[in-house]
Amino acid sequence: MVSDYRNRHQVEHFLRNASAEELIEQRSRIENLQEQAPTALGEAERLIARIAYELRFRVAQPI
Repeated sequence: MVSDYRNRHQVEHFLRNASAEELIEQRSRIENLQEQAPTALGEAERLIARIAYELRFRVAQPI
């Protein structure tokens, strides 16, 4: 889990090393935070997009 989304080093480390389950859990957590505090949409949306990108490499894709 990422405890501070403003710490780019911590976020990058998590994104590169997290399992698919951890990424999905983190994405859900961010989406829940968005619902509670919609003012930080820009950064949260970028992080959700990056998680989706990282998930492509961890979840088997149907052919």
